[in-house]
Amino acid sequence: MSYRMMVAIVLCCHYLSAFSALGMPLFLPIMLQELNAPLQSGWVGLLFILPTLMTAIAARYWGIFADTYGRKTSLLRAELGLAVGFLICGFSQSLWQLVIGLSVQGLFGGTMAASNAYLATSITDKNALKQVLNFTQFSARLALITAPIGLGFLVHHYEVLSLYRVLAILPLLALLLSFLLKKDVIAAGNIGTTANTTELPKASTKTKTKTKTNNSNSNTAKSDKKETQHSAQSLTSTAFFANPYLFISVLQFFLAFCMVATFPYFLPFAKTFGLSTSQIGQLYAMPHVMYLICQLLYGRISQRLPAMSLSLGFTVLASAVLLHLTDYLPLIWLARMLFGVGMFMCYQSLHTQMADTNQSKHSGKIFSRYDALAKWGGVLAGLSVTLFVPMFGLLSPFVLSAMMAVIAIITIKIYQEKYSKTV
Repeated sequence: MSYRMMVAIVLCCHYLSAFSALGMPLFLPIMLQELNAPLQSGWVGLLFILPTLMTAIAARYWGIFADTYGRKTSLLRAELGLAVGFLICGFSQSLWQLVIGLSVQGLFGGTMAASNAYLATSITDKNALKQVLNFTQFSARLALITAPIGLGFLVHHYEVLSLYRVLAILPLLALLLSFLLKKDVIAAGNIGTTANTTELPKASTKTKTKTKTNNSNSNTAKSDKKETQHSAQSLTSTAFFANPYLFISVLQFFLAFCMVATFPYFLPFAKTFGLSTSQIGQLYAMPHVMYLICQLLYGRISQRLPAMSLSLGFTVLASAVLLHLTDYLPLIWLARMLFGVGMFMCYQSLHTQMADTNQSKHSGKIFSRYDALAKWGGVLAGLSVTLFVPMFGLLSPFVLSAMMAVIAIITIKIYQEKYSKTV
């Protein structure tokens, strides 16, 4: 199979899976009505974050599964898990059956991490991998734009829960297409290894050398062993900055928090400007539209531009969310456009660093943790705004988002001072 065909199949399968998973949560209030369930906002918020929470919990174990049994196998598992979860939701007769279906969707899904892990294993060129990781985000943003439009039309003609039964066809179709992919090779040393790229101090090597050359010198060996243990403890205390994968994943957590915090209460916020439902939908989709535009334009002129700065991306995000505090509608539209540009800059930089530090033999664990921290960021953001909005009003999510962006910028600054790397 050619390189282009392989990438096209993975991206197509990811879009098919993301279409339903990202589009259906918008209609949770209607689902609760169909089940005669209470419509309190707490239920809507809980069900909204439930699949994300379950994905975050299960991500670590599916990462180990992928590195042990293969990334293609893990991708097939994720697509089948989504289909089963959709079917359970589609045939739900009570609120608790819906809860089970959403939980199965989260626990056995995770197509983003599975797709990225497979691509990272199959693509060795760093520049090519960076571009492909950008396009997995492209497919997710495309789903966030097209799913509400398409599903919004269908909701007027069919029951929302019954749509889940039809939408289960999409991940099943992705499952069939994924069978065409080449099976990735699993190295024998993958099982039981870790993805930590930080090298241990050379004291242990010295100990081994001295033991081989002078077995009688036990005191020296013990001294070297203590030195190694001391160095390892120092390494653990700075593991956050020493391990590039963990650092990048934590920044992904910050980015997810910044984005998701603005979502749950965006509808009532936008209504304060007297907008129609259609206009609110356009305003909500604007950042994702800008992301797609930036991606298409950047692909043509990237060779003539400097590398994206992650700290600058978070600065643009912070400025964009604070601009939402204005009462002037044209500035709100500008804020939405800047939000999309900031998202694009952050993802470009994160994907570049992931490609530069990629270890394909650990890609399952690496990308599962990367995706898990994004999910935890979304869960924490959803819970935070649910708590703060009743206390501080509809503008508090944007303040929280800006605060998290500032924390991310400070974290990057500390990292730069320690390692003199541009991020």
